[in-house]
Amino acid sequence: MSRPIHIALCTDGIFPQAMGGMQRHSRLLAEHLAQLDDVRLTVVHPHKPSVFDPALGIAEEVIPGIDTTAIYLRELWRYSGRVAEVLDRISPDVILSQGFSVWKGMDRFTPRLVVHPHGLEMFQGITARERILGLPFRMALRHIARRSAGVISLGGGLTTILTGLVRGSNARVVVLPNAVDVPSEPMPYPHGDGPLRLLFVGRFAFNKGIDLLMEVAGRSCADGLSGAVRFELAGDGPLLAKYMAQGLPENVHLLGRVDDAELFRLYAQCHALLLPTRFEGMPTVVLEAMARARPVMVSDVGATAELVDDSNGRLLPKGDADALYQAIRWFIELPVESRRAMGRASWERVRERFTWPAVALATLAALREPLTRPGLQDLQRSRQQ
Repeated sequence: MSRPIHIALCTDGIFPQAMGGMQRHSRLLAEHLAQLDDVRLTVVHPHKPSVFDPALGIAEEVIPGIDTTAIYLRELWRYSGRVAEVLDRISPDVILSQGFSVWKGMDRFTPRLVVHPHGLEMFQGITARERILGLPFRMALRHIARRSAGVISLGGGLTTILTGLVRGSNARVVVLPNAVDVPSEPMPYPHGDGPLRLLFVGRFAFNKGIDLLMEVAGRSCADGLSGAVRFELAGDGPLLAKYMAQGLPENVHLLGRVDDAELFRLYAQCHALLLPTRFEGMPTVVLEAMARARPVMVSDVGATAELVDDSNGRLLPKGDADALYQAIRWFIELPVESRRAMGRASWERVRERFTWPAVALATLAALREPLTRPGLQDLQRSRQQ
């Protein structure tokens, strides 16, 4: 029997010690990779004490984290230098870097380095200020992607962006979706009594479309629909205080930041997930709601078109409050059986394409590929000369 492949998963945070989609992805991917028979896994992260169940057999290399009070991009560079020191010491067969975790001195890792940049928010800025602020991150990611053996795309429009970034280099783009744990049976759909409960989960920030939600909620009240639909918003963020100070439409209910147990209870109670985001990768909250057999109305950004179509919800043009309002009106008028069928379609789609066991196996295959590709070792030697 051949020896297990030694994978180093490098990340700047693990959920729930650190919040965010990439941090949640790091935890779940590590836990599922560790369960594969031919894998030896080391996770490089900044948390003390150990964050994984010892029964999984995951080795943890803990290093000082990022100073959140300092310049973020410079801190990412410094953190990557600490990661590189660990990689030199443990010498893994292959490296999976989440975001910017492998960057400083990365040329020596090229033949065994696969980078997962996730949502590519720096390429999806709406305002001129966002595009200017994103420029250094776009330049850094281009540098990293072109010096990697492989780059992971979540799919959709993100693949187009990454293919353009690596054109002319030896890096290859591989599409691997996000994933979710899927119940063995679809969750029962709520009865049609009372107002429809539309759930939003995310940060109270401009990019999540929270202003659009508030606009359509107010419009629904003005049109006499306050008793027909209830907007339940889970999360917090920079715009929360603003909306609390100016007053909320009567059918908007703020739930605050919730833990996983409460979040899954909210999925079970809602009639649909609503996410009018302006830019995104492949949102975990969409997958989680789909896994619990709920319809989804989400902006057509990033890789959301891989998840949602007319069979299980609506894809919406980003930043379009009227389109969001019309989608909600359409959903209100649907018979409960139609909503239930859409939820079932959501559950079936994630069960077929977006489960963690399947994505973990596909990730392992993507990590093995650079090790068998002719020419990468020659490229490494030429860069060192």
